[in-house]
Amino acid sequence: MKLKITLLSVCASFFINAQISNTNDLRATHLPGTTFKLNVENFRKNVEGKKKNSAKIANQTIVLTLIDGSQQEFVLSENNLVSKRLKDIVTFDGYSKDKQSRIKLTLAGDKITAMIKSAKGYFIIEPYKTKEGEYRIYNSSEMFGENFQCGTDEAEFKKSLDIIAKGLNVQKSVSGFPYGGQMKTFRMAVATTGEFTTAFGNQDAALAELVAMMNLINQIYESELSISFTLIDKTVNKTLLFTDGATDPFTINASFASAANSQAGFDIMNTNGTLPYADYDIGHTFNIMPGAGGSAQGQAGPQPCNSAFKARAWSQWTVSMPKSLTANLIVHEMGHQFAAWHTYNAVGGSAGSPTFCTVGWNGDSAVEPGAGSTIMAYGNNCTTPNDQTNSGNNGLNYFHAKSIDQILNTLSVSSTCFNAVAVANTPPVANAGNTTISIPKNTPFKLKGIATDAEDTNLSYTWDQVDVASANDKGAFGSTINGTGGYSAVNSTTAPLFRSEQSTTTTERYFPKMRFVLNNQNTPPTNAAEALPLVARTMKMRFTVRDNSAVSGGTDSDQVVVTVTDQGPLTVTYPNSTVTVNNDSNMNVTWDVNNTNTLKSTVNILLSTDGGDTFPYTLATDVPNNGSANVLIPFLPYTDKARIKVTAVINDYAEFFDVSNTNFTINSTCNAFPSVMVENAKVITAIQGSAQANLNLQPQTSSSDSYSSKILTFAAANMSPNPLYIYNQTSTAPYQILASTSLIPYKFKVTETGSYTLSYPSPDAVIMTIYKGNQVNVANFITSNGVYSGTGTSLSYYRSFTANLEKGVEYFMTAKNLGGTPIGASVTVSNDGPGSFFNIIDNPVGLNYTYVAINTTTNMIVAQSATADFTTLPVGTYTVQGISYTGSATDLINKSIANLIQSKTCHQLSKNAITLNITSALATGDIAKKPIGLVPNPVKDYLYVYSDEKITHYEIYDASGRLMEANVLNNSEINFSKFKTGVYVLKLLNNKAIISQSKVIKK
Repeated sequence: MKLKITLLSVCASFFINAQISNTNDLRATHLPGTTFKLNVENFRKNVEGKKKNSAKIANQTIVLTLIDGSQQEFVLSENNLVSKRLKDIVTFDGYSKDKQSRIKLTLAGDKITAMIKSAKGYFIIEPYKTKEGEYRIYNSSEMFGENFQCGTDEAEFKKSLDIIAKGLNVQKSVSGFPYGGQMKTFRMAVATTGEFTTAFGNQDAALAELVAMMNLINQIYESELSISFTLIDKTVNKTLLFTDGATDPFTINASFASAANSQAGFDIMNTNGTLPYADYDIGHTFNIMPGAGGSAQGQAGPQPCNSAFKARAWSQWTVSMPKSLTANLIVHEMGHQFAAWHTYNAVGGSAGSPTFCTVGWNGDSAVEPGAGSTIMAYGNNCTTPNDQTNSGNNGLNYFHAKSIDQILNTLSVSSTCFNAVAVANTPPVANAGNTTISIPKNTPFKLKGIATDAEDTNLSYTWDQVDVASANDKGAFGSTINGTGGYSAVNSTTAPLFRSEQSTTTTERYFPKMRFVLNNQNTPPTNAAEALPLVARTMKMRFTVRDNSAVSGGTDSDQVVVTVTDQGPLTVTYPNSTVTVNNDSNMNVTWDVNNTNTLKSTVNILLSTDGGDTFPYTLATDVPNNGSANVLIPFLPYTDKARIKVTAVINDYAEFFDVSNTNFTINSTCNAFPSVMVENAKVITAIQGSAQANLNLQPQTSSSDSYSSKILTFAAANMSPNPLYIYNQTSTAPYQILASTSLIPYKFKVTETGSYTLSYPSPDAVIMTIYKGNQVNVANFITSNGVYSGTGTSLSYYRSFTANLEKGVEYFMTAKNLGGTPIGASVTVSNDGPGSFFNIIDNPVGLNYTYVAINTTTNMIVAQSATADFTTLPVGTYTVQGISYTGSATDLINKSIANLIQSKTCHQLSKNAITLNITSALATGDIAKKPIGLVPNPVKDYLYVYSDEKITHYEIYDASGRLMEANVLNNSEINFSKFKTGVYVLKLLNNKAIISQSKVIKK
């Protein structure tokens, strides 16, 4: 729809072309992520210089721009994807200096392709639809979904399925955990059709595409499963890269990808001697489809190591596809080769393929509600006749626990021809309580896991439901979509109810998410895939821990069986309306028991003052679960966002609960304000007295509760005059379409750094622009959903756009309604990303702000600092929080938070906290002498390490005790050239054990 808007203030007419971003149309303006300039030439020259030596290239560095705009240096080493180095292609493994990210990078000619794995996901770097000298970085899940089609014809694969059926049936959930202490490597034969080679111009270009793709795929399989693939020589020497579609051994199915045709082609090559079965462990055919649009298809089945079936895999895509979608397609199809089947529980399909999802449904692995969200699910493909997509991120780049079970089973039962090599990684340990618990029906619950890891690496935590849908459950989704048996999932005793969820910050998961509970939606919208059971049943919940190691993917998994009984629901009944109470007064909390006392005879009663984001105040402990308890509302600041939580704690790992339906008000004379600290890390370890113990935090402004959506009303009282800038496609500077106009302005911050998607459903032509700081000008412009083409008088806008935002930075957003919607109309702006938004508001008069360190053993405040400088703290563990308060900061010392409440000290803690671990000073004499050689010392460039002991990692500290670098020791050399002249302490470690600690002098 086009709208003509006359903007009198600039005497021009603009045509607003309403467009919704759609990845089916892969124009540059629709692509996610961000672009950055990168000069590859110096990197290429350095690599070329090292290629003169036959040894593997090591310690090559490159600086890349990350998704948030920051830069990160990576240390690269040539990997073993190919056995012999290619003339114009080099593949690397790499790690960030802080060991928090892992990279796979391919240099082909003068171009690079890379995939970075960090705690925030997988990110692709490629020169996709960018200007010369520019690269695009984006989350690999952002491009995965609408264009992807996979077929697994179980009739076609019946013979191979029968062969492994016994293994699958006997061992549905394998005991192959933990894993990650060794890498399992398969020899992989990739063959390309003549059409593939022709599409890229020649064999060399086709090989570069193939090698880069397999390097990306290894990133996921090594991280997820400790499986790696090496390309066989006949792929690398281009024997299997056919140039003529008329004479290659493959028959292309005009309607779909055909795994059978792939195997048939490999059978022909075995017969004619081109490629004997003995030369490879797993095979795959790549093809390029005709057409300029974005499309990808694949079909595959088991199994590697079996000559008759090991090449049953065909992946094809159009030449214009981004690397993310292509890599995800191949990863998915290779999952099928290892007998990981579709995990979704949906029927129907898409407009063009109305039975697509019905046909692909699998009765051995349908564990994800709706279309699912993990690698072996269908993401956005199951939309008709009912939309069965999971809202939010449904392109998760990890395997569901059920898929891991199936792959591990295949590795132990049938596909055993891999070469296993030990690696320097100790897998993590997962503990979900390893028990059976009972909860009432239709009642929210929480599960908690415990994770430990010998290397203290960057752990992530996933909760999966692993109940397989029955034939009658097929297609049953949430509370509104019935399956084959005529009932919905919430009324089934076996259907999957909860989607997969991963976190890098907490081992806990609430069922359903707390935002639904707080919105009085214990039965969330169906597409949320968070449905509480309404009938008695059992649910198997898996807690999976990944160590995201820089060496290989270590993983462990533990299971808890949740028995849902006919008791319940437990429901809070008072306060359940917008009542008002005074602080320091009593309240009678009531709830419906509904026989839940037979499951847990006592409950705890908690209080929130921020709308349910946190419940820091315990009002009663272990009171009888009889439906009523009289509690004291403590002396707290005023809030109109109070909530009550009644919770039954089953054990250290589980509880069931309910929260009052609406916020109520607590009156108070205390006006201490809420805040959010700008922490760069949630856990910090510092040596006593070192600079690291100075957190250097700034005084905070008052903040609203965090939110994921905000309503903006176009009323005169909410608007002020400002310029209006939008994105300019032809310039790095934004385009000013209005010098002064009435806009809705508001300030905000985000709780986590990352890429955020802002969207709104209506009305038309709302232009939103984000600036850094609080000034509307060209220099502070970040992004806008309005786009000027650079010519003429027309602009486009998008209802959804992406912004890369930094935690702690103040942003200023303006909204302008150009669509002629009447004054008083409103727009709901949603934000989706790694954290939440919160508004910045003026601080109340008469309040002070400081940071306190709370000893976790005594719960006493032992220190305070306006800048969070805690260098004088003794050895111990502390919780650091900001606090707004009245009075003197010294009055806070040696008091607990409970003491402050009891003494009626007006205060309010920050909503977030930092754990600060203070350790003893470095003591080189405490470590046993080891036969270690460090040459040369003093050192100018490279320090060489000679040792009889096994050394896997090293750490370098400066004289103040600050950690300067932590990395894997490669080729027994450490690059000191980047450090300033001075004295450093070098720790050498075997995993977590310290082998040696020595002083090193940098010249």
